[in-house]
Order: sequence, then structure tokens, then C-alpha cells
Amino acid sequence: MSSNPSFRGLARRALPLCLAFALTTPPAAFAQAVPAESAGGTADAVTLDTVQVNAYRTTTHTQGATKTDARIDETPQSVSVIAREELDARGVQNLNEAMRYVAGVSLESTGIDNRVDDFRIRGYDAGSWSNNVTLDGMRAPQGGQWNRTMFDSWNLERVEVLKGPSAVMYGQVAPGGMVNQVSKTPTPGQEQTARLGMDANGQYSAAFDLGAGTDDDAHLMRLVGLYRDGDTQIDHTQQEHWFLAPSYTWQMAERTRLTLLGLYQRDDGGSTYQFLPMDGTLRPTQYGRMKNTTFIGEPDWNTFDRTVWTAGWLFEHGFNADWTLSQSARRTHVDSLFRTVVTNGALNPDGRTQNRRATWGEGDSDGDTIDTRVQGHFRTGALMHTLLFGVDWQKADWDSGRGAMTNPAPIDIFDPVYTGYVPVTRTVGLSRGTNEQTGAYLQDQIALGNWRFLLGGRYDWTEDDTATATTTVATGATTPWARTRLKNEAFTGRAGVLYAGEGGWSPYLSYAESFQPSTTDVNQSFTRTPFDPITGQQWETGVKFEPSGVDGLVTFAAYDLRQQNILTDDPDATHVNCGATGAARCQVQSGEGRVRGVEIEGRITPLSGFSVIGAATWMDSKVTRGNAAVQGKQLAMVPDYTASLWADYTFQSGALAGLGVAAGARYNGESFGDSANQFLIPSYTLFDAALRYDLGEIGAGAAQLALNVSNLSDKTYVSTCSGVSSCFYGTGRTVTATLRFAW
Repeated sequence: MSSNPSFRGLARRALPLCLAFALTTPPAAFAQAVPAESAGGTADAVTLDTVQVNAYRTTTHTQGATKTDARIDETPQSVSVIAREELDARGVQNLNEAMRYVAGVSLESTGIDNRVDDFRIRGYDAGSWSNNVTLDGMRAPQGGQWNRTMFDSWNLERVEVLKGPSAVMYGQVAPGGMVNQVSKTPTPGQEQTARLGMDANGQYSAAFDLGAGTDDDAHLMRLVGLYRDGDTQIDHTQQEHWFLAPSYTWQMAERTRLTLLGLYQRDDGGSTYQFLPMDGTLRPTQYGRMKNTTFIGEPDWNTFDRTVWTAGWLFEHGFNADWTLSQSARRTHVDSLFRTVVTNGALNPDGRTQNRRATWGEGDSDGDTIDTRVQGHFRTGALMHTLLFGVDWQKADWDSGRGAMTNPAPIDIFDPVYTGYVPVTRTVGLSRGTNEQTGAYLQDQIALGNWRFLLGGRYDWTEDDTATATTTVATGATTPWARTRLKNEAFTGRAGVLYAGEGGWSPYLSYAESFQPSTTDVNQSFTRTPFDPITGQQWETGVKFEPSGVDGLVTFAAYDLRQQNILTDDPDATHVNCGATGAARCQVQSGEGRVRGVEIEGRITPLSGFSVIGAATWMDSKVTRGNAAVQGKQLAMVPDYTASLWADYTFQSGALAGLGVAAGARYNGESFGDSANQFLIPSYTLFDAALRYDLGEIGAGAAQLALNVSNLSDKTYVSTCSGVSSCFYGTGRTVTATLRFAW
């Protein structure tokens, strides 16, 4: 792999008309003042080429990186955009699947899990657990363990993967990167779509995407929905999932537009998430390895029910041709119930029976967020500025409970027999709180000839107010609520320079910072004092190449990413009266981690109907400062090499006209599941494939039949393993057939 870095000819296109009626695109008058290609704005400013069905087109603009309609090849930051056509062609159903062909991303950090989006970017957690995933530039609410969202990818127009720190735009985020999901919104002349599907597990689905509007396009409506039900990969685990997402756009005046967005989503059934023993998964016993479909919980106790709803708006008003006011706002509600039986310690010495423990958790959260921005275009001498000033605010109110149960009987991981476990709750851990962030940011994008400069700064104020208590069920007694209130302030900045050279070559250099509150629990400190924010810095250099004559974009990047103030175990072994229960090892703020990496990524369409997506990554991670057990070791869950390649061809003529064939391969190199480097996770290679046929070629109208297969060989592999009872299998073979209609 090192001799052929499998680079990625990234071929992808965006829907400029959808961009025109979403988020922060320039007003119509400004679109007339700049070239249509750079405006990416109004419908009458862009003339789309004729697009072959199933073809990919490269996305040239993104809102997520700068909160402006910026060209990707002129932004000094690594940005990957997975557009709707690619999501459809690869049969994507969630964010983990969407990012399978993106450089610097490691997936399924906790294995097969239908509850959350769980992944890492450039070595650092960037998924649901780190509150890093946003929808339309607005983060989902924070809170307890049971307050996590997972939005259905059928309602997404595209997925934007922002590499490196993005704190200047979004506040408290992880240093490795973040993901912005962009919702489908009304668009003029929308194609109507309906889709039926079935997978090899017996799960069936039906989905639709419908739109309408007035003749003058002043009022546009869209309704997106999906229903899915049936078995999952894990035995004895079913899930029912559905959502409805209405949206409405009102072009109130030439330069004034309002889009209202809503979503209601339900998940009912069981959870695919399992703790698995190291022996029998990562390391075989005398009986081999357990199957990746085996369920070692209790079918009658396995529950995951969740409700998510959102309501908000995207507003834009152009004062004139150069100055625009934009605002995004949303309220998000999530509540869930989770019941599970998991491993309790290592596999027993007999090599096949596993002790277990049971727990349950439930919680709810209400999150409000609002982001108001003023964008202006002006010139000072030879410098052309795109200035952005914004203030955003977000707050989440949440509560959760976690039950400690009597333990069920051990189970045979190779021949499980379920006991009909009847749980008895002993204690309930209660928690509640509010998380609030206010940030003010300023950004200037400057053009001077072929030079592009990016300068930005932000100041944040955060406040986390939490309280915990414990109820003993037998007596009904509840301990006094222990309250922790933490306030943090932080400044973050970034700067970048790029030269838009001849022939499509654009070298760049950038620097960016990040911060995250370290913890909301002062009890983790022996002195009971709050910790400082965890900070991060990244230097990145690279070159972007947009070839002439073909549709494509290739990015090469090298970076040095560091994170400071990481919590580590207190070096004084007597400092153990810490944590929520007062029994855990105390923490000190002395850790530092470093990831250095090189990435090459691209999407390119060299021939009509033929598209290639490729990525290759090398990462070198190290704990540069920490306690003796981890000092100098590699960071957990950072593979040394990853590479992927996807090729997709649709026959343009002849007897096979309308037939599309695609194949892909994904390689994930060795990593360690823990920072002490005790658990080495072997490398693995997975293969994907797809077949499509345009039924219009045989007179069946605008319909398409598709078959998508991921992990073609059904390889059983461990995605990560952090302890003797905390190993996780990755997703096995998934076969999905779909029939899609359009009119």
C-alpha cells in the first residue's frame, strides 16, 4: 500500500439549485455581480449541464467550512463532501457508511451500533459521543449518555467532512475534525422520488421525497419520509425506524428568503450494540471465535426506543448586492430508553462461558440553538474581502437515569441459551443539567490576484451546570443532589493562505485551534477544583488539484495535530476517592497527544459515466506527555494506514446501456484499542460492490433497480478492543436491493 497510495479520484457533484434555497448563499443581486460558478447561488445564475443518470459530479462549494458559499479548491483546509448522488449509488444508510471512502476517518469506534454515529477523524472522537456532529451547521443537544441523536441519511442533501479544528466557526469541538449534515430543502422543479427496499436480514423499507411549488417559485414545499422494519445483523434483534421531514421555503422578496424545517423520527426495538469478550473475538479460544451475528444479551430485555423531533428555520435577507443577514435556528428534542445485558469481566477459563451484567438507562434533552451572521463583500485597494461576523448561542436542558441490576446467568458465547432474565433494579443513578455556549466570531476571506487569505477568530463563554444523586430502590432513599457548576472562556483562531495557480494547482498552508471543556465533574480532581479546557492546535499544508477538461478534485494534505490538557490518572496512587461514586482514581490535567498524518483524497470522473473515489492516509500518533503507563505510546484507535478505492461505471450505449457496475475496497491498518497499547487490533480489508439498471432502457419509465453489497466476503473483524470485556465487531455483509421510481 505504501508503494501505491491508492489516491482518490473524487468525483462528485452537488445540487446547486438546492444550495440556492438553503443556508447562507448570496442573494440574487450578488450572484449577478460575480461569476455564476463562484456564486453558486440563485437558480437563474447557474445553468446545469445535462447529467447522465447515476453519474457523479464534483462538489465545488461548501458552506460548512466557512459558513459562506466558499469554493473548496480555494479554501485552505481539507474538506470532503459526500453528495446525494454518491450516497444513493453506494446505498448509504448512516454516517459511518457515508464516510467509508474519506481519508483520515476511522469508523465504528464502538462496533455495530444502531443508536449513534460513532467515528474518529484524524485520530480523535468526532461522532455522537463527542457532540461533534451538526445538522445544517447547528449542533445536536449535549447531555447525558441517553440523549444522543442520529439523523437518517435519506433526509440529507450532502455530508460535509471538515478536517482539523473548526472551533472558530462552531465553538467547542474536537481537534481532529467534525461532520456537518445538510438537510434536503425545497428546490424549484424538484424530481419526485419513491423507493422500496429489502435487505438480506429481512428488513424492508419504503421511502419518498416529494416537492411542489407555485408557478413563480415564491412558495416551495418538500416532504421527505422513510419507514424501515425488520431484523438486523444481530440475532434476536429487530428495529422499527421511521421519520417525516417537512420543509417550506417562502421567497418573501427578491433578496429575502425564509425556509422552515421540521423532523419527527422514531426508533423502536432492540439495540445492536454489544460489549464482547477479548477471548473469542480478538483472540480465539480453543473453540475459535464467536460469530459476528451472535447475541449474548437477553432478547426480552434488549430495548432501544428513541424519539427525536426538530423544528427550526433558515432565514436570509440581502440589504443590497453586497451585504446579507442570515440566521439559522432550531429546537431539538430527544428522549430514549435503553436496556441491555453486557459482559462482566473476562471470558471464563472454560473458554466459552461469559459472566454478564444488566443495566438500563433513559433520558431526555431539549436543545436550542441560534446562529446569526452578517456577511459582506467589499474592496480595499487591490484586496477583495468576504467578511463574516456572527454570534451563536446554544443551550441544552437534560436529565437521565441509569439503573444497576441484579446479574443474569452466564452465557455460552458459541451456543447461547437465553434464560428469560427477570431484572431487579437495585440502585438508580440520577443526573441532570444544562450546557450553554455563547460565541462571537469574525472571519475575513481575502482575494489578492491569485492569492487567497483566510483569517478568523472567536471567543466563547461556556457554562455547564450538572447535578447527580443516587436512589436505593429497596428503601426509596435518595442521596442529596451534588451540584457542579463550571464556567470556561476560550479564544480560538485560525489563519490560512492559498495560491490559486495555473492549471488547477492550489498549494496552501493553514493553522487552526480548538477547545473543549474537559469535564463537568469536579469530583474527578483530588482537590475538587475545575479543570481548564482541553485545547488543540494544527498546522496543515497541502495542495488541491482541479484538473481541466474533466470533473474532479484531488487534495493532498500533511498535518501536525496536537491536543493539550488531556485528563490522565493522578500519579499519586493514594488519590483514589474521586468520581461520582467517590471510589475511582483521581485525574490530573497533564496529558498531551500528537497525531501527524499525510492524506491524499479525490473524486474524479475521467470519462462519461465513469467515476472513481479514492483515499489513502498515513497517521503516526503518540502520547507525548502522560503517566508512565502511556508515555510514548500510540493513541488509542488511530490506525497507521487506511486506504480505499471505489470505481463506478454506467454503460452509455449498446446492449448494456443503462447498466451500472461498481466495486470498492477498504483497508484499515493496525491500531491499538487503548493508550497503554495492550490490545493490538489487526488490520483488515473489506470489499463492496453495486449493480444498477435503468429500467427506462426497456420502456419501464424513470425507474432504477439496484443491488448494493458491503463487506462482500462477510469478513469477521474487530473494529476496536479497549479491555478484556470491551471488544467490538464491525459490520458484516450487508446486501440491500432497492427499486426507485422518479417522475
